[in-house]
Parts: sequence; C-alpha cells; structure tokens
Amino acid sequence: MENEQHYDQTLTDFEQLVREALDAIPSEFHEQMDNLVVLVEDEPDSALIETLYGGNISGRGWLLGLYQGIPLTQQSYSQTRLPERITIYQRNIELYCQGDPERIREQVRSTVLHEVAHHFGMDHHDMPIWVR
Repeated sequence: MENEQHYDQTLTDFEQLVREALDAIPSEFHEQMDNLVVLVEDEPDSALIETLYGGNISGRGWLLGLYQGIPLTQQSYSQTRLPERITIYQRNIELYCQGDPERIREQVRSTVLHEVAHHFGMDHHDMPIWVR
C-alpha cells in the first residue's frame, strides 16, 4: 500500500485524471483488464497517423486515444496473449479542450472509457451514449 501512495505522487496531473477514470470502472471488470496497459503519450507519431489515416487526419477529428489489441470478444484461449494497449494522447486532449481543466477532466474520462469499451469488444456504434 505504501508503494502505491508513492507511485500516485509521481503521477502528473493528467496521468492522475487517467487513473481516476480507470478507478471509476466497476471492480467486476478489472479482472478482465489484467492484460491491459494504459499509457499517456503527448501525441501520436506521424507513422501512426500515416497508418490510420493515410497521413490525412483532416476531416477525421482529433485522435484522443487509441486501443491496440484483440478485443476480449475475439480472443481465443490458444492465442499467445500479448498485452492489450490503450494510449491516451495528452496534448491532443488539451488542445481539443482549449486548456479548460473541467473539459479536460471530462474528455479524459470519456476517452478512457471509450477505449476500454473497445477492449471489451464494443464497436463505436455499440457503445452506450455515456461512453461515446
């Protein structure tokens, strides 16, 4: 327990928002998130943008978060389980929210829940309205 408190002190304010969003997920889902890594990066690199959008992100909106992995609904027991990965893009969220702390808090929560929903196999149109 002492180590966790020390770890929390080393989190940036933004990382703490991500932690709060993850902590808000009901505990019964945490067991199925043991192979999930959540990272914070400044922004996606150009190679990722090229892969996702052919280099042209205009008209596609801001990339605020990204789930990379095989959703639980598509995994089989015979597969080697590499860690699933969610990346939250801090700079993009801050720019998108125009630096407003309350909007940033809400957007981080929304983005984290949205990406976790992908981990559980939900596509964009399957997500509850409060996650979209």
